[in-house]
Amino acid sequence: MIKILAVSDSHGEKDILNELALRYAHQVDLFVHCGDSELSSSDLIWGIMTTVMGNCDYDYQLNDEYRFQAGDKNVLVVHGHRHSVRGSVAGLKREAQQTNASLIFYGHTHIAKAELEDGILFINPGSISQPRGTLMEKTYCIVTLDDQTAKVTYYNDRHQEMADLSNQFQIL
Repeated sequence: MIKILAVSDSHGEKDILNELALRYAHQVDLFVHCGDSELSSSDLIWGIMTTVMGNCDYDYQLNDEYRFQAGDKNVLVVHGHRHSVRGSVAGLKREAQQTNASLIFYGHTHIAKAELEDGILFINPGSISQPRGTLMEKTYCIVTLDDQTAKVTYYNDRHQEMADLSNQFQIL
């Protein structure tokens, strides 16, 4: 079993990133940030979390994407602004198919959402600082992966589970 904490769109609010790192240091295997941190690539938090460049990040030392293996799953992390995620996940889906990713973390919309489409799990942790949409809660998520399932559990910035958003998916 692998646990991944995903956060996005913190927009300069470093304290919450430090809080997440301290709180979950011994509970998760990996921390990913889906961009728009507005922090320098040399910030110490990136020794704990891995991030990608968002449309509000201007440090060109940040990578546009991050790929890794989680067990037997290929995982891709992007911000999403270059994939037109405000309209649909179609651009992410094409990227997933090209890179053989079965799990994609993305941000940009500031809307917490997890959806399975054509065997690919798309996860947006929402925004930890500036939520949008009907929910209007600052969110992050923890994904628990085993061989064939991904449990996506959402939390607000007070670390309370958001049961209505959380879900479990069958992935191959």
